Order: sequence, then structure tokens, then C-alpha cells
Amino acid sequence: MEPTLRAGDTVLVLHGGSPRVGAVVVVTLPPDRAGAPRPVAVKRLTSLRGDGALWVRSDGAGTDSRQLGHLAPDALVAVALLRLPRLRPLRGPRRLRRAARAAQR
Repeated sequence: MEPTLRAGDTVLVLHGGSPRVGAVVVVTLPPDRAGAPRPVAVKRLTSLRGDGALWVRSDGAGTDSRQLGHLAPDALVAVALLRLPRLRPLRGPRRLRRAARAAQR
């Protein structure tokens, strides 16, 4: 879903939410041609048929409805509400780091 989401982003989702066209959703993709299951995926909902079938697309490159066709309504797992800010790695207090550098000299 780059550039909207990047690997490692944390997304707050609502299970059982009602999706709107344009929303970011979590869906279960159908098995591949060999029958191997695919993981759940984060996609953008671009169309919703009257019978509830979903047409989803990736914001970047990836498997979506252009290859798979419409997804069944029960493929919807959750609707994304927001992306949480990335956490920065914790660093020690400055004084301790300065003291550690001074001790190394």
C-alpha cells in the first residue's frame, strides 16, 4: 500500500465495520492458482457492488482485483480507521550519553 502505508506501520482497524468506497480495508485474498492460501492484505476499496462484492486495489504494486476479480463480501476482515505514528527508538538521556562518551576518552 505504499505510499499510503509502509512496511512496519501500525494501523487501527474496526472489525465488522461498514466500508465506503475509497476506504482502506483488510481483506482475505482467495488462494493462489496452486491452492496455497494467501495472507490477509491491506487494500483500497474502489467499488462495492449491490450484492456486497468488493473491488479492491493496491495503492502501489501488488495483487488486487485486477488479477482476482471481485471478492466475496465475507472477504472483508476490517476497515482501517487511522495509521498510528511510528515510534522512535528509545535513547538514553543526554547526560548519560555524554558521561559515557567522556568515560571512554
